[in-house]
Amino acid sequence: MKKELHLCVVMSDSYFDIYKQIFHKTLPMEFGSVNILHIRDFDSEPGAVGEDAFKLINFKRLEFISKQLAAHKGDNLLVLDLDAVFFRDFKADINKLLETNDMVFQYNPHTEHQSPYIIATWALQCSQKNIDFFDRQIMRRAESLLLSKEEWDAKQARGDKVPGYWFSHRKEGQTHLDGDGCVVNTAILESKFGQELKIATLPETYTMDSEGGSNPEECVLYQSAGVARGIQEKAVSLVKTFKHIRGKINGSLD
Repeated sequence: MKKELHLCVVMSDSYFDIYKQIFHKTLPMEFGSVNILHIRDFDSEPGAVGEDAFKLINFKRLEFISKQLAAHKGDNLLVLDLDAVFFRDFKADINKLLETNDMVFQYNPHTEHQSPYIIATWALQCSQKNIDFFDRQIMRRAESLLLSKEEWDAKQARGDKVPGYWFSHRKEGQTHLDGDGCVVNTAILESKFGQELKIATLPETYTMDSEGGSNPEECVLYQSAGVARGIQEKAVSLVKTFKHIRGKINGSLD
């Protein structure tokens, strides 16, 4: 049976113009549905990793993904950060990868030894297995995002330990989860359930390289997540990168 691919995005007010003027205008018209959570009660700009508003938005993002998995059970789900631009259709490629994998992540060689799973571009089967994984592993860990830095510091000062919330796979000694990427990586790397998931990475044509990757003429999308910029600089950079990579693609067709 042919599966639909549904899109899931979350944004606060700061990202609204990027969504309207950049993301939406380059996004392929091939999804079964586009599901948007627009958070209005608090806001966060690019580069605010670990700040309380950032963590609250990340918690709501994971909660929204969990609900989307259940709502579209039997199909597939693609989760995207909004700081992305697109160059071609990719639904068939994502669905093909999910025929044999539970989840597929964007690859970033610079983070493979600490947080190997890049959730800025993240595809999942809407399966009972993934629904259970969110319920038992991800959302339980995500509750730590509701704690402020002061609350975490107080726990450390008291010598408290919170099972499952620690970065046992990291060498840097980070003691608390500061975003949704941390939550997902710990859930996969530190749980038996996570180790049982079939996981793959997207090809290099799904790139975080502003030059378009090793084969820019075949670039599918460029994702700038993790680049610490204010919202205006982020928007200018996305437009510049889109034109740059598009020029390489068009040049290859001449």
